[in-house]
Amino acid sequence: MKKGTSFILFFAAILGITFSSCKLKIEDESLYDKPAVSITKDQVTVVISRVSVDTKYINIYRRDKQNDEVYNIGILFHPEALLEDNKNYIYVDSLVKENHSYDYRVRYRINDEYFYSEWSNKIEVTSENNAYEESVNLTYQANGATLIYEKTDFTLKIDGNMTAPDFPEFSTENYKPMLIFKSDKLTQAFEIASIADDTIIELRGLLPSEFLDTNISILGIVAQKIIYDDDTFEDDADGDGIEDNKKAKKTIVWSEPTELELIGAGSSKTIYIPSQSGTAGLDYSRTAK
Repeated sequence: MKKGTSFILFFAAILGITFSSCKLKIEDESLYDKPAVSITKDQVTVVISRVSVDTKYINIYRRDKQNDEVYNIGILFHPEALLEDNKNYIYVDSLVKENHSYDYRVRYRINDEYFYSEWSNKIEVTSENNAYEESVNLTYQANGATLIYEKTDFTLKIDGNMTAPDFPEFSTENYKPMLIFKSDKLTQAFEIASIADDTIIELRGLLPSEFLDTNISILGIVAQKIIYDDDTFEDDADGDGIEDNKKAKKTIVWSEPTELELIGAGSSKTIYIPSQSGTAGLDYSRTAK
């Protein structure tokens, strides 16, 4: 075979592999580039590439290599969480423990579809990194507490005394308790006012229509911190006259979830909350031309 012909065939093969890879990148949701990871002192920094201007938000997943458990640990919002270079996002994972190794992947929400990245390289956390010791509680502890479902009024009652996480930032950085609800289409976290014994949670006032008139389950409880685009966390903490709940969210941070036993939901461990119905009111606008 002539050298020229050999080169052309080799070049064609390379092009074929390149275009095949591009095709897989588009069609296989798991093939976006893996995030970069590094560890400094007590935290892992995850660097995530921007892939589309149509990104709505990005979920961050961490896998603990010791037990092969995967957890959704947060959200980055586009474009609030973009770095100044407009090319990358940064997620700082400070809820890591010594002598554990982790890897990370992300899920992009682009328009109304999900696209996953590859898993990152493994990062090892050693005692030299000054991360949390194994004994430190980074999650809610159930301590035998349960959720009791009352189907006559569609409420949950916390029965028992849970223990909140005890890492220092839990109290200083305004973490909130969140229950995770799952339907056949959605899984979302919703804030509850308290984890105290005998707390009553009215589900009709808590859940949106997507979780009504369908079977739902409760996956557990997580601690959640919200970082706003100006890095404040208290209502109007910067004194600009705008309450934080009206500001753009930059980052959500979640602890690992803690499962809670659900009583009163039968063997299926699912509950069904019918939506309320009524007749539409009349237009009572007081504006007249």
